[in-house]
Amino acid sequence: MDESELDSIYKKTLSDELVYMTKRAIHNYICLYPHAFGLEVFYPERPFVPASELFEHLSYLYHDIIQHYTNNQVYFDHTWHWSLLWQQQLSMKILAEEHGKEKVIMASHPRARTAVRHIFHEDLDQYMQWFPWSWFSDMLFVGAGGFSAVYSCEMKPAYEVLTSTRMALKIVDDKLLNEISVESKVFAPLLFHGLTVCESTGDLMMVMKLSSDGNIENHMDMLPLEDLDLKTITGTILRLAANLADLHNVGMCHHNVHPRNIVCTDSDYFLVDYRYSTVSQESSSVMALTKAIYGRLPYVAPEVRRGQYTQKSDIYSLGIIIWQLVSKVIFPSPDVLLEGQQDRHHPETHIYRIDPVPGVPSWYTNLYVACLEPLPQHRPTAQDIIAALQPIHERLDYSVPLPRSVTEYILARRAEIADFLRTYSKVKGLVSVSASRLFTQNSLPSTLAFILLPYNKLPFNAIWTPQQDTH
Repeated sequence: MDESELDSIYKKTLSDELVYMTKRAIHNYICLYPHAFGLEVFYPERPFVPASELFEHLSYLYHDIIQHYTNNQVYFDHTWHWSLLWQQQLSMKILAEEHGKEKVIMASHPRARTAVRHIFHEDLDQYMQWFPWSWFSDMLFVGAGGFSAVYSCEMKPAYEVLTSTRMALKIVDDKLLNEISVESKVFAPLLFHGLTVCESTGDLMMVMKLSSDGNIENHMDMLPLEDLDLKTITGTILRLAANLADLHNVGMCHHNVHPRNIVCTDSDYFLVDYRYSTVSQESSSVMALTKAIYGRLPYVAPEVRRGQYTQKSDIYSLGIIIWQLVSKVIFPSPDVLLEGQQDRHHPETHIYRIDPVPGVPSWYTNLYVACLEPLPQHRPTAQDIIAALQPIHERLDYSVPLPRSVTEYILARRAEIADFLRTYSKVKGLVSVSASRLFTQNSLPSTLAFILLPYNKLPFNAIWTPQQDTH
């Protein structure tokens, strides 16, 4: 072992010791000032300390830790050596190790205890950070995410007194316990930060990253038209496929993939809303048991009407989104389908139709056609999509604008939909955009006739080759 290797080991050991020292200092601070973290129930003997005094003690602690790193010639990173260590020390796992699971459960508001018990039962406590209600302010109602209310708010952690972050809070009910389970295991570090309890109502609330940039449907609906660059679009598809691959790799199906369930934040895309996610092997049996289908048309795969749901049903939904990224078609209310207001005998003129977009490369058309194959076994997996598209994405130039024929198609489809909806609204009143809703298998209309694509009717690996043309 040479001198450089010894030096590297020494620095790593020293850094680990400094991290351990910081954790202990943070733990001691929490024990001394539990009110600042909503943990006073565990330390009833501790007196309340005014905010000004807390700020002073925290400043001393922060500068003392920085000084230790400086004295030992170790670079101090605020995020890794401060913020993340606080988050770890406030995780429900650490609280349970310190005070016992049952005490943590019973310390929760009575209305939240069932959910907190579920978190420990499912071994999710390691993913959960505890957030005291006092850290949140300036709450604004954003809307209803599925069946649950969502708020935006300002969050100021007690250990970041000079900064605040805009976050989202979502009320947790029984339906959302499943969402917590899936989201924690798959995407916790990205979107889902932890839990808090509303002091006035006792509602347990998910603390999430706020989607400041809306969802992908908002982006597709923008005027003037945005994201008509092929390099940008392929990057988006790779990110969405990676989201699904992460979910499928832990043996789950999403059940409700559509553009408004893909949020945009920090120039990235994240799949959300896991309330109806199920274990892949149980998806069809769960549908048979409930005799209900929750989803958004036309993103529901054709086999779902027969009571079958697999990971390939999620791929079908993704295939429609891949088509939309170049067609920019935003689907109106499913009432258009449910009430039969347009002649189904002429699917080629139906506003719900999905047909080839002129001007896009053949490999792109092949990709969304493969995802929309009627037989699930012919569709690619999420990992197949990544493996097929990644080399094409890397070979594309930095910017590849789509040709004028794509823009002409987009404008023609939008004008067509707008004309139809003006007529439709005169008869039926205001028409909403397409939304997720509950269907029975008998009431779920088929949209297969409106998929006007040149199916290959072959498995993906039989029609896709590494030499796909990128021009």
